[in-house]
Amino acid sequence: MHINELYREDLYALNALFDKLNDAFFVSALTKPVVTLQHDRKGAPGWFKLEAWQAGEATSPELNISANFLDRKPLDKAATLLHEMCHLYAYQNNIEDTSRLDIYHNKRFKEIAEAHGLTVEKSEKHGYSLTALSPKVRAIIEPMLGGLQTLKRVEGKKAKSKQSGRKYVCPNACPVGRPQSFRASSEVNFLCGYCRCQVVEVKKLPLPSDEVHKLP
Repeated sequence: MHINELYREDLYALNALFDKLNDAFFVSALTKPVVTLQHDRKGAPGWFKLEAWQAGEATSPELNISANFLDRKPLDKAATLLHEMCHLYAYQNNIEDTSRLDIYHNKRFKEIAEAHGLTVEKSEKHGYSLTALSPKVRAIIEPMLGGLQTLKRVEGKKAKSKQSGRKYVCPNACPVGRPQSFRASSEVNFLCGYCRCQVVEVKKLPLPSDEVHKLP
């Protein structure tokens, strides 16, 4: 299967998994956000963001699973999805579950997460942010994971920009020992600022010669 098809299959499967988790752990009370797969340079496996999408006057939150971590085990991706769904639950019920620029997870988040199938541990920097599926919940979720693919986004090689235009140099390689060149988009008629010779296009350089043709 082509990588593009794997990506589409994974996005479809994550949307379907959201619906299944919503039904199993939130009695379908969550309003579905836009579920996305996007790249993140900060290393977060997922995030929940308010009013990230707009169509006309309508807006929608975004629930993202990082494209950098799509090669994890399906149960791990499900755990991240459920974690972000807990943030969605807090938002819809006007519960402040984070602070410090939405980075620190407080005790309210811990209570929500534990009530919806997650085990929680405390991180010194991010609070009660370390979550995982309990063994009982893993058994419930495992049959729901059909369609999740193994792929991830990587930092691809950037194409080297191809220089265009004509390259010109002094035939005497001025300045001595450190010859310089410049480019122009069309034919030019310039003099070297050091020896007053006419610069020449690189592809038209003459064969080595002792004779230097200076302009009068």
